Amino acid sequence: MSKYQRHEIDKILQEMRSDYWRNLEEVEESDGHVGTEYLTVRVRGTRYGLPAAVCREVLRMPTLVRVPRLPEYLRGIFNLRGEIVAVTDIGPLLGQGAQQIHEDCRLIIVEEGAMKTALVVGAVEGLTRVEEDLVEPLAEGAGAGARDLIAGKMVRGEYLLVLLDIKKLLARPELVIDQKQRSDDSA
Repeated sequence: MSKYQRHEIDKILQEMRSDYWRNLEEVEESDGHVGTEYLTVRVRGTRYGLPAAVCREVLRMPTLVRVPRLPEYLRGIFNLRGEIVAVTDIGPLLGQGAQQIHEDCRLIIVEEGAMKTALVVGAVEGLTRVEEDLVEPLAEGAGAGARDLIAGKMVRGEYLLVLLDIKKLLARPELVIDQKQRSDDSA
């Protein structure tokens, strides 16, 4: 098999994966309600929902390689089957401070377009289907530092699920490392 053929197969498989996850994101039930699947996780005691369509896999905490002079929310890097992936602690980005990393923590590999990172979470609880009509906006003043990262919330009795907008998280300028700018700074 030539290198070109292998590249085409990889491209087709990636497109199929993207279509699969995109179709999982919105499911219409027979009663006409449209809902979205969220991976429910805990970060510093708060329950968050990550859109299942951008979550690729859940991993146990590997050995991380620390990189000097990175901000507190970039905890290091690791090798994921030959690909170097940055590990992002969303605690500081959500205004909660850095999480204590221990062996019970999990990494959620999230990918949107060309951006991929591993999010550190304290625990993974499972998948939750959220119907669009149950999503409420945050109250004024809530989530002050991270309001742009929050798509809304769902409340069922005592159960509160804060829904994160991963597309906005991955689009944040502080998560994009500009190699040209870094080399200009060191010159």
